Amino acid sequence: MADEEAPQDLAERIRRIAATIAGEVDKRLVTDDESPSILDAAARSLGATMDRWGQNPSLRRLLGGVQRDVLTSPGERVELSATLGMASKLGTIARFYVDDAVVGEMPIGSTAEVRTMIDAPGPGLHRVGVKVCNDRGQVVSDLIGHRLLQVASGRPVALVHAALFLPRPTGDPTRATSTLDALRALIDQGFEIVYFDIHDKNRDALIHDEVVNQRLPPGAILVYSAEEEELRSLGVHFVKMFAKMAIRRLRAKGVPVTTVLTERDDDSVESRAEQVSVITPSTALERALAGGFGPEVEQAAQLLRDKADSSPLDWRLDQTTESRLVPGNSFRAELDNERARRRLFDSFEEAVSTIHIQFYIVRPGDFTEHLIVKLIQRARAGVKVRFMVDALYSDEEVLGRLNPLILSLKEEDNIEVLAVHPIESSKEVGVSSLKKRDHRKLVIVDGRRGFVSGRNAGDEYFLGFDEVPVHDNTRHERIPWLDAHVELTGPLVRQVQETFIHTWHQQGGAEIPEDLDVLPELEPAGSAAGRLVVHRGLADTNGLAMYETMFDLAEDHVYIVNDFPFVPTLERAIFRLLDRDVTVKLLTGNAATRRDDGTFFPASLHRTLFEYMVKAKLEPLLTAGVEVYEFVPPPAPMIVARGGCIRPYVHAKLVSVDGLVTSIGSANLDATASFWESEANIVVQDAEFAGGIEATVQRMIDGSVRLDPESEYWKRERAQRAVVATLWPGTFYS
Repeated sequence: MADEEAPQDLAERIRRIAATIAGEVDKRLVTDDESPSILDAAARSLGATMDRWGQNPSLRRLLGGVQRDVLTSPGERVELSATLGMASKLGTIARFYVDDAVVGEMPIGSTAEVRTMIDAPGPGLHRVGVKVCNDRGQVVSDLIGHRLLQVASGRPVALVHAALFLPRPTGDPTRATSTLDALRALIDQGFEIVYFDIHDKNRDALIHDEVVNQRLPPGAILVYSAEEEELRSLGVHFVKMFAKMAIRRLRAKGVPVTTVLTERDDDSVESRAEQVSVITPSTALERALAGGFGPEVEQAAQLLRDKADSSPLDWRLDQTTESRLVPGNSFRAELDNERARRRLFDSFEEAVSTIHIQFYIVRPGDFTEHLIVKLIQRARAGVKVRFMVDALYSDEEVLGRLNPLILSLKEEDNIEVLAVHPIESSKEVGVSSLKKRDHRKLVIVDGRRGFVSGRNAGDEYFLGFDEVPVHDNTRHERIPWLDAHVELTGPLVRQVQETFIHTWHQQGGAEIPEDLDVLPELEPAGSAAGRLVVHRGLADTNGLAMYETMFDLAEDHVYIVNDFPFVPTLERAIFRLLDRDVTVKLLTGNAATRRDDGTFFPASLHRTLFEYMVKAKLEPLLTAGVEVYEFVPPPAPMIVARGGCIRPYVHAKLVSVDGLVTSIGSANLDATASFWESEANIVVQDAEFAGGIEATVQRMIDGSVRLDPESEYWKRERAQRAVVATLWPGTFYS
């Protein structure tokens, strides 16, 4: 093979280059057999320097390099990725190596990043490198530096916080020594060592330097950068959220994380709930001397036994989303607004004891007027109604303002209203109060029937496309949106009810008696299994983990219905799908509704700008091979705009994988839903349900417009997308 003749060692390659330049320099210097030549010493020094450079994210983007260290367990799928930088101009093939073995070859396209998926090798520390080759397979360039693929052996794993050994302005000469002693003690006790950092910036290069300089045991470096996760410049610390996410993700991959070594001991309820020992180096030394790590060893072994006894989907969702699969349910999805409205109102008419409702937005309109009348009628008939809304987005209890629609409900004796996270004064207005909102939409009737939805209280969510007159100058906000809910009966309804009750009490609502009217005994109502995934803003990443798990376990196809820009974690997961030749179909829409010819209906400026930004974020996925369609509902008599069809906004949040598992609810696939706002989704693990959903979505796709990056329609807005993508304040985009 051509690459067999290529130098394997970076220092040797540099020495050869230097020798070519310097010629006979060594011959002019007297050295003995014990002393290396100046060129050899210089090559080793320069090689070490370049290896450090290879750890720097900015330099990797410029010069090329493997993206990140990876920690996993044997046989797990692993993504290896690299930026090619300037090296992309030198060849046509990127060749990935694990140690000295070729594990993948990828053609170099127009993008500067390449990826490959492999099955993890056996336990140990493996070096990952990339070479750029020409059409004949000859190596023309090596990317600088290397990364580590650490494959866990099943022994307990200790995550070591980089703050223990990174330099500080004040200095602390004892910290590095005690950390090194603690790491050696943990290794003697049978632990594997991994380093992690949670920070606004990516400090990977600095951590690498300190591990080398302080002669710490080698291990993968896992970096969680707020900046790279679309959380930049907001002045909020995400340490607990990212730490929890890291531990759960690793356990889901079969990595038995049992211990976190950090600056303070923590025996809090939260740490115990995560089943992790959070200890300082001094505590680790004390426990090691006392031989006190037997529980961690057993915990690691038990985790591997539990993983072996579970299906991959159940295991990963159990570990990462704090949810549990509940059998014996019946599920019914609804993507038609008119039918959704009728089903909701019919369920109110059937109510006997209680109606519990939670909305994010309560907006004036025909639907909301009918909703309020229905609830008042049922309350006067003896049904207890509890109505909970997000204060900010329902304009209720914000700086003294009250929503007049909600006021009518408050005046009824048998209706209680509660605003979530009210803002009482201007002093409370800040990043957290504006972004950490409750985005859930739940309805529970008599504790026996639940609706988990993306629909708010407004006409655009509950009026059908054939119910609204549309002409060329109809404003965007008058035109309905595509949305979805799932209706459920069976034992899982209890979890939906309990979620509502928990939020109600947490927000100061009057006590809800947990009697049989509220929490009745629920018999099986069908044969389908499902789970409720609840994400509480900044406390966890359950919704994000739900979507990532579904993507990572897909084998054949994925359907996505959404119109928000993907958070980077999910964008990377979609690229991994494409690398595995999984078909990805995205049904999206237009933040500002378009006519049949692609021109906009009248809309506010921010809707139009949002549309440009969303499409700009989609472009890399579209180019990479995601099939993207703009939703077009069927023609209707009252749609008389030119062309007779419209391309509306898509507000649904739906993902379905391989005809086996489907998620529907309130969580978009963007940063706001992934981190900031509270969300609720139902995951249905039933082939019949998933097959029906996918057939419905495919029929919608068949009547929609496929986006083509070479089309005139796409090209004519390229400049607008570029400008808006550059100027849009990313974190607040949705």
